[in-house]
Amino acid sequence: MAEGAGGGAGEELFVLRVADEALADKLHRVLREEATVHGHVELTFQDNNLDGVLSVEGVSYPVKLLNLPTVVEAYKTYDEINMVKINDIGQAADGVTPPMRNARQRHFKPVPKVDPGEVAAVERDLLALLSGFAPAGMRITDVEEEFVVDAHSGAGSWQRDG
Repeated sequence: MAEGAGGGAGEELFVLRVADEALADKLHRVLREEATVHGHVELTFQDNNLDGVLSVEGVSYPVKLLNLPTVVEAYKTYDEINMVKINDIGQAADGVTPPMRNARQRHFKPVPKVDPGEVAAVERDLLALLSGFAPAGMRITDVEEEFVVDAHSGAGSWQRDG
């Protein structure tokens, strides 16, 4: 978890994802001081510091601490205009919702293998087209058309010149 700006053990920040809409709403209202908790809210971790339990008013929810793919900056505002960076977040408390297993591997898929000969042939054909010539086995036909709008109906269509 992130340490405070002073370099010592300061305020720690993490992302808590909650699938249960009622629980998410309750925690949101408690954090905004619009509601109170009957009992306590407690987040405890086992010896491995990865698996834990979130207890809210006596109900336990399993939690897993995951490293985020990159550090996320956390900001705070006091006047809804100016933002102040308060910390960096490097981990997410997850497990209340299913973790995004292998998300990086799924998102950044490996580049497909393409035959180098096929790449060379496409490049050759593209250069021929750019030079004004047709690739082997093809013919280029230049057709000039004009978009004409009918004055009475307002409908338009492409028509060949000439």
